[in-house]
Amino acid sequence: MDGMLLQTVEGLGDSPFVGSGGQIWEWLQAEKEEVCHDLLAGGPLCQGEARGVQESEAPEESDREIEWRHRAQLEARLREVNDAQDRLLDGAYGCCQFCGEKIDLKRLQADPAVSLCIDCQTIADTERSACRHYLG
Repeated sequence: MDGMLLQTVEGLGDSPFVGSGGQIWEWLQAEKEEVCHDLLAGGPLCQGEARGVQESEAPEESDREIEWRHRAQLEARLREVNDAQDRLLDGAYGCCQFCGEKIDLKRLQADPAVSLCIDCQTIADTERSACRHYLG
């Protein structure tokens, strides 16, 4: 595996993925802080709030559902960013978590938290779509 190992943030300076030292770590850290801020700004969402909803409150119920979905997306993104930082520390950054091949530079520049190469991402998306269709 030819991934990047981050022993210190300054160790990113010679990275083939990004030009100047620390950009990957700093980008991931900034996004992590933004996602955490968004999660905290949403306040605590309690599933118990949805109980006892009257039919006349249906639009409010769908608003809560949207809030839950948005929160789940933020939590998933936070996991992706944390995992990318872990890969930097472990030396696996820039390698596909499925096939082990290097992830294209342009893909990493578009989203430094990606963990799959484009081919494996396509397969994963196709399988996920097939599961959703099957479970309907």
